[in-house]
Amino acid sequence: MKPRVTFIINHKIKQRKQFIKDIEEVFIDFPKIIVQTEYRYHAMILAQQLAESSDFIISVGGDGTLNEVVNGLLNVPDSIKEKIILGALPAGKGNDFVRTVTFGGTIKKLRDLILKRQYKKVSLGFIEYTTTYDKKATRYFINIADIGLGAETVKRLNFSPNLLSGSTKYLVSGMQVFLMYKPKYVKVWGDSIHWQGRLTSLILANGKYFANGLVVAPDADPFDDKLQLVLVEEVNTGEFLKNLAYLRSSKRFDHPKVHYFDVKSVVVEPLDSSEKPLYVDVDGEFLGKAPLKVSVIPQKIKFLTDL
Repeated sequence: MKPRVTFIINHKIKQRKQFIKDIEEVFIDFPKIIVQTEYRYHAMILAQQLAESSDFIISVGGDGTLNEVVNGLLNVPDSIKEKIILGALPAGKGNDFVRTVTFGGTIKKLRDLILKRQYKKVSLGFIEYTTTYDKKATRYFINIADIGLGAETVKRLNFSPNLLSGSTKYLVSGMQVFLMYKPKYVKVWGDSIHWQGRLTSLILANGKYFANGLVVAPDADPFDDKLQLVLVEEVNTGEFLKNLAYLRSSKRFDHPKVHYFDVKSVVVEPLDSSEKPLYVDVDGEFLGKAPLKVSVIPQKIKFLTDL
């Protein structure tokens, strides 16, 4: 008997009707459930509700949809969760995690991986943060936690028109934010780092890519037991623009104010209460602000991949 496959589709996908048609054709002989989200965090609820009746759950959308599905699955009992294999069909504005665990990106390739049960266990990040209402909250992430300049950019993107797309839109918004951004005075400490100073950006990466294909953490590996921490100290506009090309390559920034660490746990604490908040987003979704703590949960979930 063919495995039971559930597809959770982001309702904002412009070509969702075509995706549904293609899924119906390629998976015609599979027992399947196809559902669409209706509002923010709905994918989280759907994943939790449909877990028991699924062998595979496929997120159809971008990194934000995948993040919601992951967090939904982490809320089901272990006896159910351990039987489920997660997959992703890239269809959103940002599809960065699947770039790291690539499987070709087609529905037919996805079908082949499901039939072969071809997966690897991936690690997750776990963040304990502060909401904008000063409440404590937690969230899992599968790709990247972004603190400082990047999170400010994500906030801006939520209110900007869709005249640009992908990494171009992110870079343009990022440069606009950078011109007004004031690096925050913070302390960062963990199992392999103890740093204090003015921070432009801090990225905790499980995957290599963010902002629709920019290589921010070339050494990140979602199959190991650590995150790659990328710390950018205070830099001026000229330095920022001069080094943007590195984000198009697979190389580390060769710059005295850019630092790389491998961490299993890290705490970020603002040191100047008079400054504006130090914001954070995960997988392209705005969360809240520091103080916060991030840790890695090794090999937490099964993920379809041909690696």
